[in-house]
Amino acid sequence: MSLVFDTEALLAYYLGEPAGKEVMRLFVEVQEGKVKGFMNIINFTELYYILYRRSPEVADEKERNLRGYGLKVVPITDDKLWKEAAKIKGEHALSLADAFAAATTKAKQASLVTGRDKEFENTGIKTTKIGKLH
Repeated sequence: MSLVFDTEALLAYYLGEPAGKEVMRLFVEVQEGKVKGFMNIINFTELYYILYRRSPEVADEKERNLRGYGLKVVPITDDKLWKEAAKIKGEHALSLADAFAAATTKAKQASLVTGRDKEFENTGIKTTKIGKLH
């Protein structure tokens, strides 16, 4: 089984929201090798800048911490991934970062770990929804 982590789920963990406990449980599964964990570089960028606005030191600390769980950062190295993200963005009311999360989920044949929001409905991807985030 493979999981792709959406920025919203990661923020729930790093901002100490109740749903962050579910994310932590999934991180442990990734760390123990029970599941594969991924995050697109665009979503990593989004997470970093949101944390950076609060504190550059915290952003750096959380980056190191996230890498320590063993999540693989998916780069954009070919036309297939960004074109899939563009198609998803063109067909659905998603942010660009969410479109990259969805495209990465398709590419990895994974489940997207996200909040209870409905933005990923009708995109054709499997989701793993964690508790109410906001």
